[in-house]
Amino acid sequence: MSDHLPTDVVTNILLRLPVAAILRCRAVCKPWRALIDTPRFTKLQLDYTAATTKNAVLFVLEDDGDDNGDLRSAAYVNGLRREARINIQTAQVGDAISREGVTLFGSCNGLLCLGYDSGKVLIINPATRKSHSTMVRVTISPYDFSAGGAHWSYRDGCGFGYDSVSDDYKVVKVNQKLESSKKLLQSEVISHGVRLNSRVAVNFPYFLAGSQKIGVFVGGAIHWVAGRSDDPENSNVIVGFDLGHSVCKEIPQPKYTNRRSFSMRVGELGKCLCIFANYWGRVVDVWMMKDYGVKESWSILCSVPHPGLSHDYGIRSLGFSMTGQEVLVQLDDRRLVWYDLKNSQRDAGAAQKVTVNGLRTECMDAVVCFGSLVPPDGKLPPKEVKVEKQYQKPRPQRKKRFGVTS
Repeated sequence: MSDHLPTDVVTNILLRLPVAAILRCRAVCKPWRALIDTPRFTKLQLDYTAATTKNAVLFVLEDDGDDNGDLRSAAYVNGLRREARINIQTAQVGDAISREGVTLFGSCNGLLCLGYDSGKVLIINPATRKSHSTMVRVTISPYDFSAGGAHWSYRDGCGFGYDSVSDDYKVVKVNQKLESSKKLLQSEVISHGVRLNSRVAVNFPYFLAGSQKIGVFVGGAIHWVAGRSDDPENSNVIVGFDLGHSVCKEIPQPKYTNRRSFSMRVGELGKCLCIFANYWGRVVDVWMMKDYGVKESWSILCSVPHPGLSHDYGIRSLGFSMTGQEVLVQLDDRRLVWYDLKNSQRDAGAAQKVTVNGLRTECMDAVVCFGSLVPPDGKLPPKEVKVEKQYQKPRPQRKKRFGVTS
């Protein structure tokens, strides 16, 4: 029957399936296998998943305090649901993951990125259970005590995203030596291309805020909250590192209605850059930049009563629910909470704490990843396979007369 279906009909059917089911469909027939293996289908599936927010997986990396942890997950076939209780289990991602010195760098287009103290970076597609490892070399190390005398500190940041200019996925690391908490001795940002195995190192004239190590990928750039090296008193600057052009840029901020001092973190919701302005003991304003890079596009998404955040970590967004009316956030790297966007401004009870069953420690990093067919090494098949002709109705055989084909 599949030989008689138009290609676009088959494509639309397959796009609605979870990745595991799509992979099984490769064994149905050669035309389906050829269709699924094309770069075009991979992109269509990625776009469909991003638009519908289906096939979501919540990944949690437990932290025992020494950067050692286990990767655990909970799957949501039809998108994130507001639930008071989540059951997580050891993530089934193919190759075994070392738990020593591991950090969650982030996720992008269905790929999960983990970094190790050794410099090794592991990129995983949890849906296909394929992985790719690479090394990211740094020139500034926390173990090098030769510069800056005895009184210096080390800070680092990380990120993971897609560069549309070079059509490559890139791992980003920021390494800094500071003589004091805000005086830079050395500072660099390194961009490592996964597919092309490229490496670019540029100066990073900002000191990272200690509360946000994992950068946020939006609009082709990785973002952190930082301070200018020439203006140490201003530590609420949003810095974006453009993956396509390897340059740093400052993101314009909204005109805040509350002039009191606050602590800031950046996040991503619905592919938009967000600001979490934490006014200690009072409220957290959530701002969303609907048009990336345009200052006038900032607007307040919601204001939530102060949820008892600590001074050091604050709040981090994970994603919208399948209805779009709630947002899942992580508080203080320890708690997961659902916030009702409609009622958060007037009702402190709009926050619902999530009980996570299966965790063995309190500290964690969490990220939401959507199922895709993107290969972890970024290398798609070099050529498009023509599949249109493979779905044409086969020509009927001519009748044989006296053993001879007419």
